[in-house]
Amino acid sequence: MEYRKLISFGKSSFVVSLPKTWVVQNKLKKGDLIYFDEKDNNLFLSFNENKHDEEKKKIIDVDGKEFFQIKRELNAAYIENYREIVFKGKEIRDKSKEILEYVRELIALEVLEIDSTKIVTKDFLDMDHVSVQDLVKKMDIIIRSMLKDCSLTFQENNSDNLNLRDKDVNRLSYLLYRAIRFGIGNPSKMLKNFGISAIDLLNYYWLTFHLEAIADEAKRVARTMSKINLSKDKQQEIEQLLRQSEDLYLEIIKAYYKNDQERGLQLSNKKHLLVRTANDFLEKNHTKNNGELGYMIDRYRRMVSAIHEISRLTYQH
Repeated sequence: MEYRKLISFGKSSFVVSLPKTWVVQNKLKKGDLIYFDEKDNNLFLSFNENKHDEEKKKIIDVDGKEFFQIKRELNAAYIENYREIVFKGKEIRDKSKEILEYVRELIALEVLEIDSTKIVTKDFLDMDHVSVQDLVKKMDIIIRSMLKDCSLTFQENNSDNLNLRDKDVNRLSYLLYRAIRFGIGNPSKMLKNFGISAIDLLNYYWLTFHLEAIADEAKRVARTMSKINLSKDKQQEIEQLLRQSEDLYLEIIKAYYKNDQERGLQLSNKKHLLVRTANDFLEKNHTKNNGELGYMIDRYRRMVSAIHEISRLTYQH
């Protein structure tokens, strides 16, 4: 933290100097306007933070690329807050269906123009009003339902449904990464509008990462459960393991919301018990002919580890 002395300037004003590094970093110059805003006893200084974002435009050349590469470039541009994303190339006609389908999966990205050589998309989201906390809660609600339904997959095949909900989690995670990136570039707005500091943004980044991992692993566990052949008693053991992981998640996310560091530390010890129980089950039942069981237990362990990481975020925050 830097300190500046308050200097008296005339009879009605005071002056404080701005750090040169901040001025240079934000490409400000003599004569630019600086904005002041008050909240409680705090004074926020900023420039027109949206002026650069409004001009951001990304052009993606689709020629000679597999769709997965185009998709990655689109995800990166979306997270980096490009306001306009244009797909160009001679192969637009052949790839437009996949591109358009995926564009529709990204929140607030709309197609403005399409022809044989280009697809123009525009983002209409006002990032000043996108709440990181609200997006996290939406992800949490979906993940709760996924964990519950995952444990019931032997009784009713929920794998396709979990796959759809995992896509919803992915959509929210992309928007969360984008909001976090926006907040890093606009710290005064984030602090003023939502009371979120730079450290909070880092914490939310890792929380998003682990929530997305939990959803991914729940989807994979359910998909394997729908294929594997186990006796009724072994199915019940797996279901019990999944219910225990669901209970652990509910306890840990509750501690996270309450910022209960002591409770987070206590809950972190439960990971090893669940992993050990899963390992014991695999050791007793694994054979050369049921490799899917080993895969399922491995995904379960990864899911429990991701849940455990949220407790780490709680007691280390």
